[in-house]
Amino acid sequence: MLYLLITIIGGVIASLAYKASAEMGCRRMHHLMVERAILVLGFVGLGIAFGGMAVTGEVIVVSSLAGISLWVARWALLKALSLGHSGITFTFWKLSLAIPVLVSIFLWGETPGPSQIIGLALVPACLLLLRDRVGNEGADRKMTFGKALYPALLCAAAEGIFLCCFKWIDVHDLGASRNLFLVLYNVVVLAAIVVATYSRDWSLPSKKEYLSGTAGGLGLIIGGYFGILAVLQVSGIIFFPVASAGVLLMTVIFTHLVWKEKTSIAQWLGIALSALAIVFVSST
Repeated sequence: MLYLLITIIGGVIASLAYKASAEMGCRRMHHLMVERAILVLGFVGLGIAFGGMAVTGEVIVVSSLAGISLWVARWALLKALSLGHSGITFTFWKLSLAIPVLVSIFLWGETPGPSQIIGLALVPACLLLLRDRVGNEGADRKMTFGKALYPALLCAAAEGIFLCCFKWIDVHDLGASRNLFLVLYNVVVLAAIVVATYSRDWSLPSKKEYLSGTAGGLGLIIGGYFGILAVLQVSGIIFFPVASAGVLLMTVIFTHLVWKEKTSIAQWLGIALSALAIVFVSST
């Protein structure tokens, strides 16, 4: 269970790094550039140490799709965080887990269990509760989630496509290329960020962007590495629901305590119901 706890802590560190980046006014592309550079170096090291670097055309294509979708997802996540309530944004982000479940049902013919059906049925109710309006203490304007809704939905959709790429690696038995996949999709993300940044106004990241990006990258490496170790010790039925819901709830609590975000009762209910939906959806 120690590895599972460390996995959750890594996920929370990465999530809080996104929130801190938005609060400090960091440029989204520069934050992501530093984060992905850290991840490329980390996963290359893991690939050299543990193998899983077999090269195939299929892995290159899937990695490219994963990288592009992840780039869109993270850009949209940071955009939504700069516009709306972070706890609700993170909840939308985590609800993307429903997309690969639906794709597995309709594309790969998997049969959902009763708990997954319940979890998917809860998603519409979660979205309705999360759209409730709430005033923000210390602000002159009414803070609503409406203006952040579209980037949050884009984040969830793109993240769902990204997760489907992981499922593709599993379904098509490409385990011999698992670490190459991790390296390549991060290289694609990094390349997309560099191109997007250079096409607008090229400049090096600032100190705060190096700080937030490095924190996010290290958090994701910690979460990924110890997540693999945790799965070897804890069954997937326990790991995936606890890890997903744990990261969501701990992140919401920390952002509420540190940044004093005001959350309505309906939104708290939506966040709690979302955590429950994530547990059901990720159960087998």
